Amino acid sequence: MFVLVPLGNPGEAYTATRHNLGRLMLQRWMEAHCPHPAVVHTFGTGALYRLGHPFLALVPGTYMNLSGQACAEAAKAGFEPARMVLLHDDKDLPLGEGRYRLTGSDGGHNGLKSVFSHLGTQDIPRLRLGIGPYPRPLVDFVLGEWTDEEWEVIDRMDEPFAAFMKLLSEAEDAGALAGRAGFKVSA
Repeated sequence: MFVLVPLGNPGEAYTATRHNLGRLMLQRWMEAHCPHPAVVHTFGTGALYRLGHPFLALVPGTYMNLSGQACAEAAKAGFEPARMVLLHDDKDLPLGEGRYRLTGSDGGHNGLKSVFSHLGTQDIPRLRLGIGPYPRPLVDFVLGEWTDEEWEVIDRMDEPFAAFMKLLSEAEDAGALAGRAGFKVSA
């Protein structure tokens, strides 16, 4: 099983913000492929859902900067970090682009920083979802809501995101996708 971890902030006020792109893309995929996920376990800082073989989703109930707490609770319950796949926004990639990585730095992303700190490793698979280019100040940009033009690009991301999920569902481990997964939505 893969444990998908969509990083973002909880609450209605953040649903349509750029920082919640990981949660948004998983939610949109679930609407088409798993509209009624079952709660498997509730942790103190998040909930684990069954999405159908081979996916579980660990949704942190904390703000982005504390996302690692739920990951640490899941790891303590026996879920391996190498089987977790983080879904998160990335300011350094253009909107519409997704890149899959097995390891790397947090790139200034506080949600990743929290996960790495709590799990004690940067070797956690992740799908970086572009939200750039970004203007300064960054905090206003990531917590800002999508424009109509950006929503058009997000609509076109559904198909490549679903293709990523299909590749992941067919993989024996997260490493099998190295160099094969990722996408770029054409303009």
